[in-house]
Amino acid sequence: MNLHASLSVDARHDKVWITFKAENRGERRVWLPRALTDDPRPGGRVFDVRVHPGGAPVAYVGANAARGGADWFELPPHSAHTHTVDITADYAFRPGDHTYELRYAGLALADIHHPEATSPLVTEPVLFRHITS
Repeated sequence: MNLHASLSVDARHDKVWITFKAENRGERRVWLPRALTDDPRPGGRVFDVRVHPGGAPVAYVGANAARGGADWFELPPHSAHTHTVDITADYAFRPGDHTYELRYAGLALADIHHPEATSPLVTEPVLFRHITS
């Protein structure tokens, strides 16, 4: 599986918008968790958000996952997919001016007919500044 994933953050205007991008650079289809690809507001702690520096986890306060774990999005060979979600209300961001670290660590599926055939899907950490009143 030749899959690359990345995150970017836009934390302007009192919001925290996360953009997830996946690129399938391989010759075969791969499947990604649907929470990353088209859910307007993913349920459950999809992203790992931590205070920087120090690494203290930021509590997840959003809705619990409503979907089952077997809901997948197909990404064809030599294609990319981008999806943006607003996580502002889903994490307990501290009041004031703070820096946070964001990452994703989960799984991708190599064959939809063999759900046990997963591979790690991990992004590099991204630092962002968020100011709240």
